[in-house]
Amino acid sequence: MFETLRKSSFKSSLILSVILLIGGGALALFNAGNAFFAATGYVDFATLAPDEIKNQLVEVELWENFGCFIESGSKNTSTNKVTISAYYYIIYTGAMDDAETEYKYMAVKVPSSYGSKMDTMTESTYSGLLSNPLTFSGKIRKLGDKEYQYYKEFWKEAGFTDTDIEELTLPYYIDVHANKLAQNILYILLFLGGAALVIWGVSRIVKGSKGGYLKALRHDIELSGYPESYAESDFNTAAFYAKKGQIRIGRLFTFFDVNSTQPRAIPNQKIMWVYQSTTTHRTNGIKTGTTYSVTIFADGYKDAFNIGVSDENAAQEMLQRFHLSCPWVIVGYSDDLNTLFRNNRTQFLDLRYNTVEHEAVDPAVTEPLN
Repeated sequence: MFETLRKSSFKSSLILSVILLIGGGALALFNAGNAFFAATGYVDFATLAPDEIKNQLVEVELWENFGCFIESGSKNTSTNKVTISAYYYIIYTGAMDDAETEYKYMAVKVPSSYGSKMDTMTESTYSGLLSNPLTFSGKIRKLGDKEYQYYKEFWKEAGFTDTDIEELTLPYYIDVHANKLAQNILYILLFLGGAALVIWGVSRIVKGSKGGYLKALRHDIELSGYPESYAESDFNTAAFYAKKGQIRIGRLFTFFDVNSTQPRAIPNQKIMWVYQSTTTHRTNGIKTGTTYSVTIFADGYKDAFNIGVSDENAAQEMLQRFHLSCPWVIVGYSDDLNTLFRNNRTQFLDLRYNTVEHEAVDPAVTEPLN
């Protein structure tokens, strides 16, 4: 039994484990570069030649720009008011004093609060004057299709041909951080989060391969006082109440979630009360479905077990089995029973649990549940 359940548990756990490995690996890999530069320092944009410009974090000191070509914002559909959040300006690559560098044009996206200062810098640039520099930190990104369309229109209006645009410009922009410290923390947390997901995925695989998810099952058996060999024999002879033996009721245990990651085995001698639970699901007041489960309260367990079943017939078959083979168990629900169970547990247990011998009987010689 345990080897079969270990293999089933391991197989069931693999789906989430693989998702964690792939998702965590992608998240960590995607943010590894950002986290590295956030921790060690940004690249000085002025030191990058045009062919070195790529997806990376940079510090840039701007002395000149050549105008805004697009605004970014949102529109309130109720008031039709447009709120601008950022502006895109044309800038040079490279350092101002490096005559050997082949400059190219690209863009910078700055928060709207810098619009006035950037416009003043634009006027100074076209007037041949040197303005006060602005220092930004940000990430180099590739212009999106819509952004690049406006970018090209700017250069077309400036008299550039398609060949000029291809040779003299780069389809990149520096996405300026509104708050560098907060952004750095986010980059590092995303990387660490991805790494943690990978570690979690690996640990799940190791745990599943070694049968670590059977710990709760072994505790259930230990609580019963029976040796594991008894549980194994009971498992093999138990009656099935779901496809593939997902729920089994034996003389000693009620097994459920058999093919899941964490199978369980409630000792029948510990069961106090069982009843059917029916949940009706509605969306906007319209009934969309009904689910059924068998609720089991067992001595030694803080919370009830809710074992999902396919339909009402399956639930009733399980209740019938408890009624026929476990005479110390109260079967069925009523508000009075619920009140007694919640408010006077001892009196509830005296109804059957404390007064009937906990010895499973053959269902064939007992009266069916009415």
